[in-house]
Amino acid sequence: MIFDHETLNWLYNNQLGVDERWSVRTPRGFTWWADRNAQTIEVVGAEVAPGLPAAHYVSVSTDLVHGFAPTDHNLEILNTLLMSFAAMSGPVYEPAGKTLKLCSMVLVHEDILGWMNPLISVAAITQIAEARIMGALVAEALGGKETLSGPPGQGLRPVPDDLAEAVALVIAPQGQQPCRWREREFQETVDRYMNKPPSLGGTAGGLGLTVEFPFGNESSLCRMRGVEPHPRYGNGLFLLQSFPVRGFSEPEGIRLALSLNAMELTRKSMGYGFGSYAFQDEMLHFTGFLPNAIYRPGLLPNLYFACGSRAREMSVRLARQDWKPESFDLGHSALGRLMSQLAPERSHDHEA
Repeated sequence: MIFDHETLNWLYNNQLGVDERWSVRTPRGFTWWADRNAQTIEVVGAEVAPGLPAAHYVSVSTDLVHGFAPTDHNLEILNTLLMSFAAMSGPVYEPAGKTLKLCSMVLVHEDILGWMNPLISVAAITQIAEARIMGALVAEALGGKETLSGPPGQGLRPVPDDLAEAVALVIAPQGQQPCRWREREFQETVDRYMNKPPSLGGTAGGLGLTVEFPFGNESSLCRMRGVEPHPRYGNGLFLLQSFPVRGFSEPEGIRLALSLNAMELTRKSMGYGFGSYAFQDEMLHFTGFLPNAIYRPGLLPNLYFACGSRAREMSVRLARQDWKPESFDLGHSALGRLMSQLAPERSHDHEA
């Protein structure tokens, strides 16, 4: 099957090796069945800027559960089971059909296809695995039903595609090896990029780094760590971005996280849409995990700038402030705010 986008052609014909008997073409891509959960991969939009190559949003979504209500209790279950331990996709709830899907989305252009396409394929493969493993558990916990199907007129697939076992056979075994990201990569990324905008400052230590971005009159934190294995995929790169959202109850915070998933994982990604928002203790988190299998030299700086894009958008949406030159003053950092709080005390001690 031939598509009018290079990523779709590569995924369908090469990387995923889709069996035409278990797939159908959609207006913007294709739906296929590696097992009993339909997965749809489509180009869902474009961005064109003068002097830059045309970029397209590529979406991957996999049916999971349907027929449940988003009660406060069910929201807590979603936050615990799926949102807080996300790897390369997050749950998106569609109220009209009361459906829940696993979704990923990323903006791609010709300059990054060589290393981005493999990331998209692993997002697709991990969605398939998570739907198979988590579908029944999540459906029972939510009081819903698994969303199982097959191509029109064919019923459920009797034997899964070999790719449905790729996590167990390929990705998880690579996760048993040490983290492929090395200490020097974290340090080099901090030294080269994180002592100037869009960062307020960054530090590296061992297999990890921490960076601050402006967030209103405060800052948001981004952490990348290679020492926190995923329970399913083993070693790799854990990513966590955190934004303060004070005054939200737990149900309100989870609903906010789900609404951001719906936007970033199906309509317009603000960074790389590999992961999920979650809510805990008046903090909104974007969490993701990249398995060892998709390690690429030079990926860390790209992840950093993608996280910077998300941090700026969150500053606008949640703190109601876009970045300006003064946003990068030291006073907005955690250290700067601490020094400002201590200054009056020191002045008082001197006067005494």
